[in-house]
Amino acid sequence: MGQIKKIEIICFPCHKCDLLKERIEVIIACLEFKYGRKMKYEFIHQDGKKEILAALLQYGYTIKNLPITLINGEIAFLGHVKGENVIRWKLEDILKTD
Repeated sequence: MGQIKKIEIICFPCHKCDLLKERIEVIIACLEFKYGRKMKYEFIHQDGKKEILAALLQYGYTIKNLPITLINGEIAFLGHVKGENVIRWKLEDILKTD
């Protein structure tokens, strides 16, 4: 079974980032209950100007694409994620991989 080791949100502090972080934490809590195991992961919100600009250059995106959400070092989402089901599907996909 796969693991969720690190989740990063790259964006200036805003309500979208706060909501995204909250949604992810709630979904992970539900998945922990579903799979009967505690998931230990690191959650990082990169909100400094230097870090954001470096990430935009590294991944080739613009400010319009923020927030950028990385899971285990790979881009999972660009921009505001409106549907919780999209987040859940992505996290469950990661958990189902070997």
